[in-house]
Amino acid sequence: MKKGIFLLSIITLAFATSCTDQENLNSEINTVKNAIVINNNQTQLNQRLDLTNSGVISIINPSTRKNLVTESEQFPLTQIAEFNAPKDSQGRSLQANHVAVNGNYAYVAYTLQGNEYSGAIDMIDVSDPYLPKLVMSALIADTDITSLVYTNGKLVIGGATNSDKNAAIQSPAIVMYMELTSSGALTNNYSTNDISSFAATDVTANSSNYFAVSGDTGSLYKFDNTTKQILGSKAIEDLRSVAVINDKIVTLSGTKGINIYNTLNLELVKSFSTWKDVVQGAKRTIDFIGDKLFVSEGYQGLGVYNMTSGTKIQTIALIPTATTEPDDVVTNAVSVNGDYVFVANGGNGLNVYKSSDQLALIGTVGINGSSNYVKTSGNYIYVASGKGGLKIIKMEKPVTTPSINCSGLPVYNGGQELNINSGQTVGYSGSTAINKANINASFTHCGAISIQNDVNINSGGIFKMYGTLSQGKYQQANPTRFTVNGELQIQGSVVIWGDLVMNSGAKISFLGNDSSITVYGKVTKNSGVTITGKYTGTNL
Repeated sequence: MKKGIFLLSIITLAFATSCTDQENLNSEINTVKNAIVINNNQTQLNQRLDLTNSGVISIINPSTRKNLVTESEQFPLTQIAEFNAPKDSQGRSLQANHVAVNGNYAYVAYTLQGNEYSGAIDMIDVSDPYLPKLVMSALIADTDITSLVYTNGKLVIGGATNSDKNAAIQSPAIVMYMELTSSGALTNNYSTNDISSFAATDVTANSSNYFAVSGDTGSLYKFDNTTKQILGSKAIEDLRSVAVINDKIVTLSGTKGINIYNTLNLELVKSFSTWKDVVQGAKRTIDFIGDKLFVSEGYQGLGVYNMTSGTKIQTIALIPTATTEPDDVVTNAVSVNGDYVFVANGGNGLNVYKSSDQLALIGTVGINGSSNYVKTSGNYIYVASGKGGLKIIKMEKPVTTPSINCSGLPVYNGGQELNINSGQTVGYSGSTAINKANINASFTHCGAISIQNDVNINSGGIFKMYGTLSQGKYQQANPTRFTVNGELQIQGSVVIWGDLVMNSGAKISFLGNDSSITVYGKVTKNSGVTITGKYTGTNL
């Protein structure tokens, strides 16, 4: 059937099937129940992990596509993995379009492009900072999964289902409420509400209720977390996104702009924005910093509003690059992480802004492919890219180290190439992102440092690393190299995505009791190399 618009009908389907954590996480079988196929076969799931573009990435100038030498030097990033999209039972590739996060787990929603219905949910474990693991994937027959949110040990899921194949469903738009195991694993225990219109476009939740919006002739819905019953609704056309902040619900409509409601009784508090989307039903999202509301406004770019006054305080327009088709330059999504705002701009990529009175552009994240959706949480950035799956990018944030050698060190601002000349004693702290390093004397870094290309610690050079270090790129035609002729001291975590070369006379010293090193490339250890201290990871 064609994805279209239908009248309101509410029905709850309860399924009481239970399964233990052990059954969900460890049995290497596919579980089929109620049109959901759960796969936790690690051999199969591991085949979807793609490290091709993993390694240190940089912030680049959105116009020239070259590295920047401004605040990007204090914004180290590593692409730690990409997960290819799943295929459904008919072999059709699905498309990632939404992410929900709970602690170390990310839940990814997938849909099928076109008029037919098919969807999936992935569960990804990011507890290992540089080796995320796809632990479970659920295929959901005849149903697109458009959005999801974690709340109270459950997943609230927005979607669209083929009502021709389910007599109990009158309109395609549905909201599912899935019970998770105590460890957060997906299950077949869920209930479904049939709501108006052709798709539930977004969902959100607070401690007592969850909320959903449906597109075209749809509505805003309020549900009870315990009974799963609809407590109220407000009709408004072309709804794209919904979010809860304090005691208010904020909705985004492609024709009616921003509407703010009271969470208690869905009473309208304020309406503003004259923005209208020229693309019907396209994905759009909203996010907040204090009283500022950030709105992805499609081909008009990013809109920034004051929620108290309703005033638009900034518009960030889109300018196509020389290599991007104009139709692919569109602001699809926005996500806030602390003082930083990440904006998915389709073919223009993923832009990063620093928030103050006005958003200030830091640059574009140097990743391959378009950016159709972004979600940030903790140290991670999740990016859905075109027909591909999901990229996971780690923000290398400083960690506390006990070393007295770190006291009083300044933040680095010396450009993309670090050179420590003979006779120098140099040290920095905080977050540092550079292109290459050449060390001929004493260099100390405390915090988080990423180095995109080669590192050379020459004879007489000593690199004292306290915190985290990520260096190089994974499996390049010309591999990046970390070459040690002098000494490398490590107190913390080192990840080398290319090759490690220890020439004669090289020393690597691990300090403390919990330091680690991981080398994805080739390890070369010549004669006369000294390695001391306790460490975990790659066997040197």
